[in-house]
Amino acid sequence: MRPVSLKEIVNLLDCFLEEWNYYLNKKTGEIVEIQIEYLSIAEESEDDDDFSEYEDWEQAAIREAVDMVENWGDYVELPDQEEVNQYRIMENFCFSQEDEKLRHKLCEAIDGKNAFSRFRDAIVKTGIEKEWDSYKHETLCEYAREWCEFHEIEYN
Repeated sequence: MRPVSLKEIVNLLDCFLEEWNYYLNKKTGEIVEIQIEYLSIAEESEDDDDFSEYEDWEQAAIREAVDMVENWGDYVELPDQEEVNQYRIMENFCFSQEDEKLRHKLCEAIDGKNAFSRFRDAIVKTGIEKEWDSYKHETLCEYAREWCEFHEIEYN
């Protein structure tokens, strides 16, 4: 297998889509994005199913999911939203701030409803977007590296 792109993994970890799962094909090094719905259809399918009741693009997605189900040992699931807790990353960033006033302001922003948008507003107002983006990127890179190392996957 060719080394997997750490950048590609980080990009996926940064923008999860509801109802999608991401897998690495250990034989090809490709990352496969599969809608949970199509994975369920594939798991319940029979050998003679032709999936003709679906649109052409859906058929292709279902066939890809069938291949995954039939060759499950070739795939490993990427970390999901629960494993990569975006709120926790944000919270750790807040607590990492040395300036007490800034730390307090950011911690207030993430308390309660709409924490993500209030946090975004706070980092924009305080002019620390680049610091946040860098922190988040490095944290996601660390998640991705740990995941690759745990699964003994080469990366670049």
